[in-house]
Amino acid sequence: MVIISFKKSRKIGRNSLSLTGQITSIKNNDIVEFESQLEGNLTYILERRLDVEMYCEQPITIEYFEGNVKRHYTPDFYVKYFSGSEELIEVKYQKDLLEKKEALEGKFRAAKEFCNGNNISFRVMTEEDINSNVVFNSKFLSNYRRSPIKTNLGDIEYILETLARFEKMKVNDLLDECSKDDQRKAELLFHVWYLISNYLINFNEEEKLSMNTLIWK
Repeated sequence: MVIISFKKSRKIGRNSLSLTGQITSIKNNDIVEFESQLEGNLTYILERRLDVEMYCEQPITIEYFEGNVKRHYTPDFYVKYFSGSEELIEVKYQKDLLEKKEALEGKFRAAKEFCNGNNISFRVMTEEDINSNVVFNSKFLSNYRRSPIKTNLGDIEYILETLARFEKMKVNDLLDECSKDDQRKAELLFHVWYLISNYLINFNEEEKLSMNTLIWK
């Protein structure tokens, strides 16, 4: 079994041709950087998924040879799951996979050989593998997971008690059940998103969150 360093193997710099950025990861207790919108989308998803124990960007550099030429390849992500399984993930747009097919074949072959020898799986993901609704939900809820706005324990208990009286209900209907005052509803809505973001209220994660989303305890 290989021990993969959780320090970035390759530094991510600014790129005028793609969207670079970073998030503060609660899961990793660290800053996670990304160098494309697609990588950023996956970062938010990994941060949200309950089966992911931890993840790391640019985790390791694999050396391999093409003929007599030494080459290097750094996968985009290492993911460790609570099940014990581990995975290296490369994130690429389908267009780039086609345009750079020849150059990528050697890199991916080296990654598969490395993973096969270390009981790790290797996967290439494209935009087709990333659910846009899950991306939206993950990004939206990240704003409430550790909100600077102080939560009200009484409001949290009131919302959960009200929701518990129903098998499932829409967000909008829950607010109507809790109050008839619009200002009060706005205050309660913040707490609803907070509870969802912290997994205390459930919903279908693959459907885009809205006021009509069905939620349950």
